[in-house]
Amino acid sequence: TGMLGDVEEPCAPYGVLDVHGDGSGVAQAEITVDDDITARIRDLARRSGVSAAALFHLAWALVVARLTGRDDAVFGTVLFGRMQGDAGSRRGVGAFINTLPVRIAVTDRTTSEGLADTHRLLTDLLRHEHASLSLAQRCSGLPYGTPLFTSLLNYRHRTAGTADDLDAWQGVQVLADRDHTNYPVTVSVDDTGTGFAVTAQVQAAIDPGQVCALLVQALTELTA
Repeated sequence: TGMLGDVEEPCAPYGVLDVHGDGSGVAQAEITVDDDITARIRDLARRSGVSAAALFHLAWALVVARLTGRDDAVFGTVLFGRMQGDAGSRRGVGAFINTLPVRIAVTDRTTSEGLADTHRLLTDLLRHEHASLSLAQRCSGLPYGTPLFTSLLNYRHRTAGTADDLDAWQGVQVLADRDHTNYPVTVSVDDTGTGFAVTAQVQAAIDPGQVCALLVQALTELTA
């Protein structure tokens, strides 16, 4: 309850509150972060002793705070679900992915302080990666049924597969590939090891290109 106990209204960019959509009618845009900003992200993360993921979370917090007129931002982050489990969970078949809220303050602190706080928050969150979102909702001051957040950040590593990875797909035929979200604003960051691609999936009334641009603008400011 410490992080969310005094949250009494949803954190909803663009004022969209419906988190029960079926993913139909979603608009999507994708951009590749240019080489200069990518180099600055890597350099700042290295000098600060944090991951690039922490920097992207802080940048998205800036975007959400500005869109909602708040001093902080609450949004969902996607957890892999296998970081803190036992050997059995790491060998298990299927998705262990979970979504949990983070709350990041964006005022009255330097970039270094913001990065350190965000890194600490994400590290602490890993200890609870199997907690339910409904439990997190109950830790807030919001009435039952009111969404705590309506935007989601999914930071994922997309490096080239190894020979073993490719062998594992031998004989497998992909019949279809669908990627839908029930959240009004979902931003996915693909870290390829050498660069970053940002994809925004949003409800049709929202401009996905603008969402991507706002995140890149925040990254530019933080790494200036």
